Amino acid sequence: MITSKLQTQNFNIDSSSTSHQSSLKDDPNVIAKKIETLFLNKFLKIMFEQTSFGQDKTVSTYLPFITSQIAESLAESGRGIGIGEFLSNPQPLQPLIPNPKNLIPDSLKFIMPVNGRITSGFGLRHDPINGELRPHGGIDIAVSEGTAIRAAASGRVVFSGFSRGYGNTVIIEHENGLSTLYAHNSANLVKVGDIVNQNSIIALSGSTGRSTGPHLHFEVRKGGTPIDPMDIIVRRDDEYVPDRG
Repeated sequence: MITSKLQTQNFNIDSSSTSHQSSLKDDPNVIAKKIETLFLNKFLKIMFEQTSFGQDKTVSTYLPFITSQIAESLAESGRGIGIGEFLSNPQPLQPLIPNPKNLIPDSLKFIMPVNGRITSGFGLRHDPINGELRPHGGIDIAVSEGTAIRAAASGRVVFSGFSRGYGNTVIIEHENGLSTLYAHNSANLVKVGDIVNQNSIIALSGSTGRSTGPHLHFEVRKGGTPIDPMDIIVRRDDEYVPDRG
């Protein structure tokens, strides 16, 4: 009976020890420190190998042991390079490029110039006429012929006329180096030099120029370079924002 009890006690002790070791292996902090130790060990080994100290024959024999001990000590003390801390307590990464909406001054709240379905987005696309892959500097919004086109923001008209590819086109210059372009119009209702307010009617939609049917081709440019209009359209509760369709 005594022997049996001792065996049972020993078994319980061994089982508890095994369970404890298993929980340590699964502990994220332990795993994180091990990863940092491995990284530091490799880093220190490369660093020492570049020095005269590391190139000494006697030292080089014990170098793996030396670097592993230093790496383990640094990782345990929390004086490493922070990999372990990051892995055990990761923080959300901040975007490298701020949201374009945050770069727009409060005085410029761009709205959609027409209500309609976006049939072609910004960027590379297959040309609807010849099928070639080419950049599309704006968005196409399907609307009926003669639909009122409104200024996306207040500004000054710097172009109102016919352009070979765009057809009847209006370009408005805004603050902050931004400009907007409205193309394929059936009629332009403003002239160069006009100051327009946001939501003012500036043209009527059509299919002039290089077009396959009635729609508005709408562009936004920053310093003359096209940017995605959908990145700066500020959605409001009372504003209709069409699907990208």
